[in-house]
Amino acid sequence: MKIRSIEKLEEMIDKDFSWRKMELLQLKMAIEKNNATLSKKTLIRSGIALLCAHWEGFIRSVANYYVVYVCNQKIKFKYLKENFVAFKLKKDVINLGSSQKNTVHTKFILRLESIKEEVFYIKYDDRPFNRIINTNSNLNFDLFDEIIKSIGLENIYETKKNYIDNEMLKYRHEIVHGENYKDTEYNFYEVYNQVLFIMESFKSQVIEAAEIKGYLKL
Repeated sequence: MKIRSIEKLEEMIDKDFSWRKMELLQLKMAIEKNNATLSKKTLIRSGIALLCAHWEGFIRSVANYYVVYVCNQKIKFKYLKENFVAFKLKKDVINLGSSQKNTVHTKFILRLESIKEEVFYIKYDDRPFNRIINTNSNLNFDLFDEIIKSIGLENIYETKKNYIDNEMLKYRHEIVHGENYKDTEYNFYEVYNQVLFIMESFKSQVIEAAEIKGYLKL
């Protein structure tokens, strides 16, 4: 996948956002019209699950697009923020943690020094669990926070932590694990508004980071 320009990055993100937003809007309209084919209860349960799926898929896609964009700028590691070095040295760090050998530690230090003059590049594989950034089928707030920081951005969503973990994902887990509907209706419209708000905010945040070259060291 090649994303060499900000225009291409924005096009990729907009395309990903548009089809998700359209699908969610169609479902929202079906719920509002009280579609006769399916009960409102069934539509709402389906809608909550779909909202969470799009929330997870969009955050994952956009984060990966941004890393691919930075890769295609052909910048040396010494000019990039440390989080991009971490992407490249992830396997080395894992191996380092499992070894007590001084020779292994020395090799890592030498690698850390030599990589500074290399151009940042990671081959992108758009298959589940092979991507640069994965969501592991459960995008809770802590993982969202990790994704944001792993691409060098600021987490501006702290006020959403309680809602994401204790309401949105709680609804999702109950539904996808086959629990009964219970007496209280799931608040589809609240989840809809929150998910669309975060998706749009993240979209703008990533595009702005590309525009101001937020991936470079200060």
